[in-house]
Amino acid sequence: MPYQESPYFKTPPPDTSLWRYMTIDKFMAMLSKEALYFSNINLFTDRYEGKLSHDSRLNAHSENLFNEMNTPIKQDDAFVRMKKQFEETSEMLSAQLFKESGILLYHKHSFEALLTDFSNHLMFCSSWFLKENESHSMWSEYGDKSPTSIAIQTTVGNLINSLNDENKYHIHIGKIKYKDYKREHIEGYEDFKLKNLTEPDNVLELFYAPVMHKRDIYNDEHEVRAIISFESICNNFIDRVYTSEIPFYSDRLFKKNIVDLDDDMTNKMKKIPTEGIHVRSNLKDLIKRIVMSPHANRYFYEPLTELIKNNGLDPDIIYFSDV
Repeated sequence: MPYQESPYFKTPPPDTSLWRYMTIDKFMAMLSKEALYFSNINLFTDRYEGKLSHDSRLNAHSENLFNEMNTPIKQDDAFVRMKKQFEETSEMLSAQLFKESGILLYHKHSFEALLTDFSNHLMFCSSWFLKENESHSMWSEYGDKSPTSIAIQTTVGNLINSLNDENKYHIHIGKIKYKDYKREHIEGYEDFKLKNLTEPDNVLELFYAPVMHKRDIYNDEHEVRAIISFESICNNFIDRVYTSEIPFYSDRLFKKNIVDLDDDMTNKMKKIPTEGIHVRSNLKDLIKRIVMSPHANRYFYEPLTELIKNNGLDPDIIYFSDV
């Protein structure tokens, strides 16, 4: 089964009620592809998405990846070039200049930089909201106040069972943890300096933690995330099984200009989708109810019913909003 338990994700009980609010175009895309869309978290609107809290960032900044005894980086050509540049800079510059430019290089090649370049670009997420009933604030935030928006209600168990057995991805599901990013660590980073970064489990814990935490100003959302496993992305796009060594290291990995990416033939990561991945889902197993927007007018019910029937679903699952 594509769902896979993970020690880094706290999956709610199977009967937990989940909601997803969306505009009609996204719902039609779901029906057309018979799939859930997992968006690259780098495209989410929260500027802190996938980022570390202040104290955790300082800890991750402290580990220079040029430390050969404690780096998860495989020393490919790009790594060697960067390391040589760092060493040459230290020799050429005066003590004061190196202190200024060396610090920049040091931070540029810290674990935090690795986390930003890899974790945030290789994590694909489908967001759901844990609540027994509808939420007025979720309609406003994600329904875009449109009369043609809808909300899907399911359960954690239905979500797990809907994931197609033929999927090539493993999916982890867990509740978001909310923290005060000014005063608290993200879990896993409190003792960062004591972690052995050549151990695969340690690196995975550190990679997953930022995407499973958000600032506490969002704690009213009670978000549950389904995440395509980092290992699945490695297996499907980098042609290798994930180990403690991250396979590629280059500032050019995630540039927008595809021409720049093609210039670096060591960069297999250019195959990875930049926006999102569709994961096959049995929508009959997934959807318990479809609730129309509180702003829906009387003209919307009939075409929505036809849309549901034409896609093999029971129109009796359509409900009017209680908001």
